Amino acid sequence: MNKFFDTILEFLGYSSFYTWLFSEGIWAIALVFFLLLAWFIFHKIVRPKISILSVKLKNKDETKDIGIFISLLDTKTFDTTVLFFFISVMTIGLLSIIGVNVSPISSYFQEVMLSLIRWFLSNGIVIIFMIIAIWILIRIISRTLPKLVITFVMSRAEYGEREETEKRANTLSKVFTGGTQIVVLIAGIFMILSKLEIPVGPVLAGFGVVGIAVGFGAQHLVRDIISGIFVIAENQYRTGDVVTIADKSGLVEDINLRRTILRDLEGIVHVVPNGEITVSSNRTKNYSRVVLNIGVAYKENLERVILILNQIGNELSADPVFGLDIIKSPQVLRIQSLDDSAITVRILGDCKPMRQWRIRSELIRRIKARFDLEGIEIPFPHQTIYWGEDQPALTIQEKKSKKSSSNKSSSESNKNLKPEEIEQILAQSALAKRGSLWNDQDIDE
Repeated sequence: MNKFFDTILEFLGYSSFYTWLFSEGIWAIALVFFLLLAWFIFHKIVRPKISILSVKLKNKDETKDIGIFISLLDTKTFDTTVLFFFISVMTIGLLSIIGVNVSPISSYFQEVMLSLIRWFLSNGIVIIFMIIAIWILIRIISRTLPKLVITFVMSRAEYGEREETEKRANTLSKVFTGGTQIVVLIAGIFMILSKLEIPVGPVLAGFGVVGIAVGFGAQHLVRDIISGIFVIAENQYRTGDVVTIADKSGLVEDINLRRTILRDLEGIVHVVPNGEITVSSNRTKNYSRVVLNIGVAYKENLERVILILNQIGNELSADPVFGLDIIKSPQVLRIQSLDDSAITVRILGDCKPMRQWRIRSELIRRIKARFDLEGIEIPFPHQTIYWGEDQPALTIQEKKSKKSSSNKSSSESNKNLKPEEIEQILAQSALAKRGSLWNDQDIDE
């Protein structure tokens, strides 16, 4: 091992380790120490500060854009780039200290840096300003255009239609904002390509050829976009509506030209392409309706039942809490049907969108409480089991006579019973358990 180190020292031109240490080794150790210290400070102190600062800036609307830009420094890619820079500097420094000629490497980096500086001063700074301008323009669009669209749509809202108009305004603002941002982004990309002296004409021609090829495979995408245009233009449904489309029901969380996102009652998210929508059923457009079928027994007076149900609907409409959501108080519409065990009465009422389930639940609760108070029967199905006429039966008198016998005599008689008699007794007990009025304890005895 000593010979190996002596060979290295002799190759470097030193007679001993201490001579190398006090002449150049101390500088190598210092370089490694300071670079490791710089990496430790960056990774443990600077990087967490950047993360905290980006979160604080993004939480405020005034500095959200700056926070998004700073969050780019809080990534693994930036961390790896800084580490690679430190390792490169340390490697070149150590090679220079031990006497290796690093002038070719340094000259190469100098040429690269000079060329980058020249490019930056000529075209790079312009491209960077263009990128910043595009980014700022996109952020301005995302902040101002939704407000402008909402203000314009809401200014045309009629009296009593504010909630419905607000849904339409939110939907249109998302669609217009997304479309405008895409147009600005595409225009900015072509401007940057022209600044990089990349001919835009062949690129557009190539996109045209590729577009023809992709068009045959993207027929569903084109169909989705066209269907989305008609859905939004015809105002079939908006963000916040409860709809049934493509056999899926749920709350519309988002809609654009290509797809509609629903979330059902169980929290499941359904992404429905607009091209798959053939029929859309909107449960909450302009107003909603409460429909309830109530069954009463045949013996009840229908005039009295209808009067009580109408009173319950009027009381619910006059309620200071529920009455604010009711447009037309729930009233009896008609006698719906004569069923097997009940007369079905249908109740109908109008309410504000999205309120029908809450009002329906309260209406059912009040009807049940009032029917119990008035003694009106709500029938429910009964079932009677018939075991047949030819089955042997055990009478209560036979059971009582058996119970009056002593345990000792019964145990002795059980010992003298034949297998056929035991089998018959077990069969009679089984029948008694199925159809007798005795309880299980009596039969076991």
